This record gives sequence, C-alpha cells and structure tokens, in this order.
Amino acid sequence: MRVTLVNAQVLDGNNVIPPLGVMYIAAVLEKAGHKVQIFDADPQYDTNIVSDIKSFNPDLIGFGFLTVAYQRALTLNNMLKKEFSSVPFGCGGVHPTVKPAETMNEFDADFIVLGEGEQTILEVCEKLEKKESLAGVNGIIYRDRESGKIVENGRREMIPDLDTLPFPARHLLDMTPYLKPPGIIRGYATKNQTTIMTGRGCPFRCIYCGSHTIFGRKTRRRSAKNVVDEIEFLHKTYDIKGIYFCDDTFTLRPEWVKEFCEDLISRRLDIKWGGQSRVDQTDVELMKLMKKSGLVQLDFGVESGSERMLKVLGKGGLGDRSDKIRKSFELCRELDIRTLATFIIGNPEETKEDIQQTFDLAKEIKADYTAFYFLTPYPGTEIYDMAIKNGWLDPKLPFSEIWAHRQPEVPLMQITFDREDLRDIRKKMQNHFFTRNYLRRSGNVNFYGILFSIIFRHPKVILEVLNKLIRTGRIDYVVETLNAEYWKMKKYEAA
Repeated sequence: MRVTLVNAQVLDGNNVIPPLGVMYIAAVLEKAGHKVQIFDADPQYDTNIVSDIKSFNPDLIGFGFLTVAYQRALTLNNMLKKEFSSVPFGCGGVHPTVKPAETMNEFDADFIVLGEGEQTILEVCEKLEKKESLAGVNGIIYRDRESGKIVENGRREMIPDLDTLPFPARHLLDMTPYLKPPGIIRGYATKNQTTIMTGRGCPFRCIYCGSHTIFGRKTRRRSAKNVVDEIEFLHKTYDIKGIYFCDDTFTLRPEWVKEFCEDLISRRLDIKWGGQSRVDQTDVELMKLMKKSGLVQLDFGVESGSERMLKVLGKGGLGDRSDKIRKSFELCRELDIRTLATFIIGNPEETKEDIQQTFDLAKEIKADYTAFYFLTPYPGTEIYDMAIKNGWLDPKLPFSEIWAHRQPEVPLMQITFDREDLRDIRKKMQNHFFTRNYLRRSGNVNFYGILFSIIFRHPKVILEVLNKLIRTGRIDYVVETLNAEYWKMKKYEAA
C-alpha cells in the first residue's frame, strides 16, 4: 500500500522536534514493504501538501496529533477530505485514543488507532489491501461500512520487545530545520540536537500526565545497545552532536543507565545529552558516570515547594520531598551538570502560601532553567476528570493551541484562584528567572542575538512581540514569539 502520514504541528514555545510517533509508524510500514510519505504540517504554511499527496497517490491517509494540535489537524483533515474522498482516513495519538468516538465523528474518520500503533497499523493495512472489513483488528474503533455504526474492537497488547522496532524513519522528512539551534535541551542552545525514546510506559500516577493512555503503566525499555546503535547511526548520518531523551523518566532503571553510559563511552562518540529524572534517582556514582558519558543537563519535574501540593498532584510518597529536591540540585551543581526545573501552579486546594513556598524553593535550588506552568487538564488525565466533575473547566472549551501547557496567557481552569490573578502570579515568578534562563551561557547569548535580528528582517514581528508583552507582562514571551518566527524561517524560508 501507499500510506500518507500527517503529524499536525504546533509550536509550544520551544524548538519543534521531529514527530517520532509517525516516524515509528512509517518505519514499521516500510519494513513490511509499504510505500510511505510523512508530513509534519502546519496548515497555514504547508500550502503544497495537497499537491504533494496527489503526486504520491495514497491508498490510506493517517493523522497523528495531540490535544493542542486538534484544530490544526482538523483543518488539514477537512482540506484533504475534499481532495481524497475515496481514500480511507485514520487517526492516532494521545487525543484520538482518549476521545475516540468524538474524534471519529468530527474528523469523519474510517478508524481510530487506540494506544500504541505500530502493530495495529500493519494489520489495518493488510485488511484494507485485501478489501476486507476491519472487524477483529485489535487496537482500533472503526465505522462499519454497511451499518455506519462505530465498533470498538478492544485494545491491543503492548509490544513486549521494543528492540524489534526499526529506528524512526527520519529519512522521510527533511531533517535540516530540526537540527538548527536552539535544539531541544532548553536553555542549552546548540545545533544538531535531536530526540530519542529509549522506552515506553511510566509506573507513576501524577494526576496531570496522560502518557499511560498510549504506553501503559508498565515500563518497557529498549536494550542499551539498541539505543547506542541509534545514536551512532544518527551521529554518522546527520552529524548529531546532542541527544534529548524524551522518556518520562530516563533514570528509572539505574542498571540500565549504567550499561548505556558504559557502551556510549566505549564507542567514543562525543555526544552531549540530556533527559528527565526524578529527585529520588540521583545516586552520586551513577551521576558521575552519566556526566562522563556526555550528560549536560537533567530536567526535574519539581512541581511545587509545598509538600501538601505534591501529594495533591500525585507526587507524594517520598517523605520530605523538598529536602530530596535540594540535595539533587546541589549534587548536579557539584558535578557541573545543568538542571531544568519545572513547577505547576493553579492546583486543587492551592493557597497563596503554597505558591510562595514554590517560588521560594525555585529561588533556593537555582536551576539553570526554571519554568512555571499552569496545571493543564489534558483529556486522559485524572485532573481532566476532576475538572469536569467539579466544574473547574468549561466542557465546551474547544481543543486548540490554548491547551499548550507552556504558553497560554491565562489558565484553562479556575479552582482556588481567579484566572487573571494566577496569570499575574506566574508573570512575576517567570520574569524573576529571565536572565538566568536565557543570558547566562555565551552560546545562548549568541543565539538570542540571532533571534532579535529577525525583527529587522520581519518588522511586523515587533508588533506581535509588543502586543504579547503588553498583554501578558512576561518578558520570556518576547523570546518565545521570536523563536516561533525563527522556526517558520528555518522550515519555510530555508533560513
């Protein structure tokens, strides 16, 4: 079969990263002998997408998207439906998985892939190729051709051995724009960075995270050798110099991390890397080995300085977590490992005292990059169900860019604080860390010089920057707006 895969792209204040989800699907399809094309598309700028797909003449079109990209995916879907009315359409990803019936109806899709999609899409293609019904294909809901009714076939078992998956099909996209600075390691602006997933599944139960809806609660890990093989391939193929591991918790299994670091060191690839960790997973000897293997930054979801709030968010169970947080950041400073700390405000039961404790802790631990987010109730999370039940969220609120956890101007929910008051609190806290976040590394200063030069090439951008600055009072919005414009230049103007 000839399969077109479209990822709906949305900027969320940072560099856009390659769509690993559809790249994995594409790689599995190619391995099985199918012909595949990929688009990482923004309907406002990817104006040639219809003609490019016409030239390819697909037998199937599939969409992948997150909640924040819902409207853009819908725009692309409606655009393509007009031109390819006889071609089957499918959707997959987190949002379609947790809102399958709604997505199917609004997108007029023929099927929705639920959860992990690699094995499911192979079976779907086999059925479609033989012009057979999708009845019995586990891992989908579909529309019965005769009755028009929506049928759910049930979930598919997770892939037990992730080493059986081929590397993501990066060759199907022009990787050049993704490899230009700033890169995905926030606050560490360098070129030729990309992303890798070493495993799937997370055993923790944070109320704001929905990754389990796709990958489950049981952690599965690729072998350390398989991961380093991918790094070596990327180094040779794309001259990759930096890797960000987008696993929920990279350091979850210390023995695996040790094996990975030793293999990476033995191959002498000289790769700098970063990933996400937890404050209870910072063993000093392991951290030294990670540093030796090329670790430059660890990201920590600190979330709050209030022990009470940490329990509300599902981050409890570690005793005095605040003490562990302080010790982890101290250790990273001693080993010269950069840190990123994220915090969440606007939580259930939160008081001004809780937020002050969060601000005080953020100032005390002195992370190299600090970000404050509003609690965002993504569908599929516990907080989403709580928000609907308690009336904290308008159930008719459209899914769109306003769900971006990083850059909404006001929080989606109103719980214990007025929305505008919470916006002003976040502004004060985020502005406090502007210099530390952006201007402490010479490489960053050089990059942000490039960003500000955009104003001279595109003077209209300054009006957008000033408008957002006046409206929000957040200095970092200037950088984020320029960064978004820079991404458009990278991809659409060959900057």
